[in-house]
Amino acid sequence: MSRKILGLDIRHDAISAVLLKSGIKGTDIEAHVHVPISNQVYMETVLAASLETIVEKIDISGSVCVASFPADEISYRNIQVPFKGRKKIKKILPYELEPTLPFPIDDLIIDFYIIELPDIANRHNIIAAATLAAFNIEPEIVTVGGYPAALCAAGLVNINENWLFIDIDNNKSTLFAILSRSVCLIRSFPLRSDDSSSKMESLCTNIQRTLSPLEEIIGLDFKPEGAFITGCGLDDFDFDQDMEQSLGFPVKRADLVRDTDIIKEHADSQLWNSHQMDNSFSLALMEIEGTNGLNFRKGPFAAKKIWEEHKKVLIKTGIIAGIVLGLAFFNVVLDSYFMGKNLTRLNNQITGVFTSTFPDVKKIVDPLQQMRIKIQEARKNALLPGVTDKNIRAIDILNNISKLISKNIDVVFTRLVIGAESTVISGDTDTFNSVDSIKNSLEKSDLFQKIIISSANINKSDNRVRFKLKINL
Repeated sequence: MSRKILGLDIRHDAISAVLLKSGIKGTDIEAHVHVPISNQVYMETVLAASLETIVEKIDISGSVCVASFPADEISYRNIQVPFKGRKKIKKILPYELEPTLPFPIDDLIIDFYIIELPDIANRHNIIAAATLAAFNIEPEIVTVGGYPAALCAAGLVNINENWLFIDIDNNKSTLFAILSRSVCLIRSFPLRSDDSSSKMESLCTNIQRTLSPLEEIIGLDFKPEGAFITGCGLDDFDFDQDMEQSLGFPVKRADLVRDTDIIKEHADSQLWNSHQMDNSFSLALMEIEGTNGLNFRKGPFAAKKIWEEHKKVLIKTGIIAGIVLGLAFFNVVLDSYFMGKNLTRLNNQITGVFTSTFPDVKKIVDPLQQMRIKIQEARKNALLPGVTDKNIRAIDILNNISKLISKNIDVVFTRLVIGAESTVISGDTDTFNSVDSIKNSLEKSDLFQKIIISSANINKSDNRVRFKLKINL
């Protein structure tokens, strides 16, 4: 089953949206929109209009939304704690942060992530981020602008261990320091936007000021091997080489669609600008890949709002489901009751048939099994008189006599007596030789053990030989 994920990157100067469709066959970009914001005075009105434009251009029905807002709206702190458990860190974090913040801790939403750094015993570095709870948005995940792009680059792009990811807007920039594929520092700072050279100079100066105390903050040597840059602020500027000369390490423009090699199909790929769409693309990609990071879906953004919003519908659904389950249970009980009555009626019929058929049986335990035994006994006793211990049937004796005696012999049988051990045949024929032929023929049967001519005499009235044969079975 496919999923649709909407990555929504909200900035002071632009809003970008990317709609990804993820299924068994892979992940595709269904649509993308970039809406610049020029008037920041009436930000709330402009933001609503920009979101309305995005909804008109993209069908977001049934999609999961993952959003980010400007990184400079968040306060970041690198702190060290003597334990690693998230529950313990969550409890002590407000007390650790309160002395370092210029506003009340109760007005903030706080989240953190643990930095996995080597060679640091009994200390665990964490980055804590806090944002004002008054920010009104309802996505599944609310995170920091530029942060998902840095995470995706650190986890999915084949690059060096230590480097920088720099998200550049028109007037602000956010720096993410990556050490051993973990984001170990976040800093947001303003930029001079007079011209390209002043903007580049301001950017590089802030980067160098950030790198100077970084080793002391994290307690490890950190020498960047390169930097990736992205963001809406790269539209009209091309200062990659100047940055390289100023910073002393390679600087490359990021293109996460190209570098991650996850997207199979790309709608309107010719209109795709990676520096505008990388952040919103990485928001949706973070949800698909299950990447964990900062999430401010807490406090007024907590999941309880979903319950409050749909409470009436869920209660009605629960009542209907309860009624359906109750009816199903009642139906099962009713079926069991009638099946039990039907079974009792059938058992009574079987007992009645057995009693009427075998009235001599007084003790009835299992009428069906007792009836089977009686039927077998009746079959054994149902043979004609002359049944032997070997269960030789009278019909088999007659069949053998009929088949073994030749049709050419002139013989008339007048009497047949079948006993338990023997059979007696009486009749008349034309000659004594015919009597001998009859005897010899019957001796070929497997049912007959011995043939004896008891008598053979000529009748003077019709000149025929009257005989009697005794057949031992």
